[in-house]
Amino acid sequence: MTPLPKTVGSISSGILLLTPGEVAQITGLSVETLAQWRSQRRGIPFVKVSRNCVRYRQSDLDRWLEERIVSVVVGTTTERRLT
Repeated sequence: MTPLPKTVGSISSGILLLTPGEVAQITGLSVETLAQWRSQRRGIPFVKVSRNCVRYRQSDLDRWLEERIVSVVVGTTTERRLT
């Protein structure tokens, strides 16, 4: 896995913008999946900077990931007894 670049684009107010490649690397999704989701207006919210330039706000990615956290109960086990 290649490290993320130290300098990524930003817009006013210091909002961090990520490329589709960086989002793919973070999430494990493919760049193609992200492109399909954008065309279907689903998935992670994005910023269309220009006709051929798309970026994702770090805050939107963080929120999207937070929504997908699955809680687990620790300490409960289902044991199977052989009789």
